Amino acid sequence: MDSETKAIQRLVSLTTFALIFILLTRTPVDADLWWHLRAGQVMLKQGQILLTDIFSYTRTGAPWVNAFWVSEILLYALYSLGGYFTLTVFVSLMGAVTFQLISRRFTGNPFINGFVLILAAVTAAPIWGPRPQIISFFIVALLDHWLAVKRPHWWLPLLFTVWANLHGGWIWGFLLLIAHIAGLVVQIITQPQERSAAWQQARSLLFWTVISAFAIGINPNGLTLWKLPFQQVDVSMQIQEWLSPDFHRLDFHPFLWMFFLLLLSSPFAAKPPAWGQLFKTLGFAYLTFVAQRNIALFAIMAVPLLSDWMNAAIDSLRREKRLSPRPSLPLPLRTVINAVLGFSLASAALGNAYLASLPEKVDKNYPVAAIEWIKTNQPTGRLFNSYNWGGYLLWTLPEYPVFIDGRADMYDSKIIGQWQQVVGNGENAYAILDEWKINLILLEPHWEIVKSLQANGWQVEYEDEKSIILTRTQ
Repeated sequence: MDSETKAIQRLVSLTTFALIFILLTRTPVDADLWWHLRAGQVMLKQGQILLTDIFSYTRTGAPWVNAFWVSEILLYALYSLGGYFTLTVFVSLMGAVTFQLISRRFTGNPFINGFVLILAAVTAAPIWGPRPQIISFFIVALLDHWLAVKRPHWWLPLLFTVWANLHGGWIWGFLLLIAHIAGLVVQIITQPQERSAAWQQARSLLFWTVISAFAIGINPNGLTLWKLPFQQVDVSMQIQEWLSPDFHRLDFHPFLWMFFLLLLSSPFAAKPPAWGQLFKTLGFAYLTFVAQRNIALFAIMAVPLLSDWMNAAIDSLRREKRLSPRPSLPLPLRTVINAVLGFSLASAALGNAYLASLPEKVDKNYPVAAIEWIKTNQPTGRLFNSYNWGGYLLWTLPEYPVFIDGRADMYDSKIIGQWQQVVGNGENAYAILDEWKINLILLEPHWEIVKSLQANGWQVEYEDEKSIILTRTQ
C-alpha cells in the first residue's frame, strides 16, 4: 500500500470517527442517569457499596442487586470533574472508541467502511446515552473482536468478572458466546476439512464459558447477580426501552436500512458463510425487534458483516476500466490541509458537546420549577412521583424519598401495580394513597388521577404545562 493510499485511509478514518463522536453526542437527560449519579455520590461519601435500598419509602431496606456500582462511581467522578460537559464527552467518546475497535477488522474500500460505520452509529443513536450500558456496548464489541482474532479463551473469566461489577449487560456476552459456539458447531458439520480445528476451538470456548458463568459471582452480590436478567418486569407499564421499535419514528429507520442492506449484499458473501457472525447478527436483530434497547447491540454485531458483504458486492459490480489517477497534491500542502481539517473536526465535536451539555438544555426536560417550589415550601408527608422523574428527584430532591424510580428490577410487581393503579385512577387508587400515607403528589398533568384528586379535595399548589403538585387537605 503506497503512502498516498495510507494518507487517504487515515483521513477517511479521522473524519468518520469525528462524525461518530458528533452523532452520538447527547444532552444528558436520560431518566436513569440520575439514580446512577446519586448512588455513586452516596457510595463515595459513605465509603461502601450500596446493596440495599435507601432512596425510596416503598422498598427501603430491601436488597438491591447493584450490578452497576463501579460504573456509578465512575459516572459521579466524571460529573464531579466537569459537570454535564464531562458526561457528554464521555458518552460520545465511548461511541467513537467502540466503533473504532470494530473497524480494526475491516478490509476493503475505506469509503464503504466509513459509510457502514456511520450508518451503524446512526442506528445505535436512539439508545446511546449517559448510562452504564454504553460500557457494556464497548465490552460486547471487545469480546466479538477477540473471538474474531482467536485470542486464547482463558481471558474470558477475567473479562466477565470485571463486567459483572460494571453493568448487568454481561448476559449479552453469554448470548454472543452461545452464537459463536453454534457457528463452530455448524462449521464442524458442514466443513469436514475444518472439523478438527473447529471442534478444538468449540470445546475450549464452551469450557471457559462455563467457568465465566461462575466468575460472574465475583461481585458484592454474589451469584444472586444471575437472577437479574431473568427478573420479570411488567411491560404494561410501557417502559419505553422495553417496547418494540416504533418504525413510525424516523430515528429507528437506520436499523431497517442496515437490515435491508444486509439482505441485498448477502448474495456476494464469501463462501463458506461466517456462521458465528451470522448467528450473532440475526440473534441481536431478533432481540431488537422484541425490545428497542437492543438496537445498539445489533449495530455492533452487524457492522463487520455488512462491511465485508458490501465490499464484496462493490468489487463484483465495479467496472474493469478505471479512471486514471489524478496527480496528488504536494506533501506539505496535504499536511496543512489534513491538520486544518483535523482541528476543525475536533473543534466542531467539542463545541457540539458543550452546547448539548448546557444546563438549560437539561432543565427543560424536567420539572425544575415544581422541584424549586417543593424546596422553598417544604410540604410535609410522603411524595408520590412520576416514574420518569424518580431518578431525577433522587438527585435534585434527596430529602424526599420517592415512591418509585427507574430501578424497575428492584420494585416488585406489587409496587409497580400500585403505581399504575394510582396514576390510572383505578378503583384502589385512594386506598393506596392512604396505605402509604401520601400527602404530596408530583406528576405530569395528563394522568387520569389528577382531575379526580382535585374533585376529591386535594389542593393544587403548583401547576405548569410540564408538572402539577397536589397536597392532601386536612
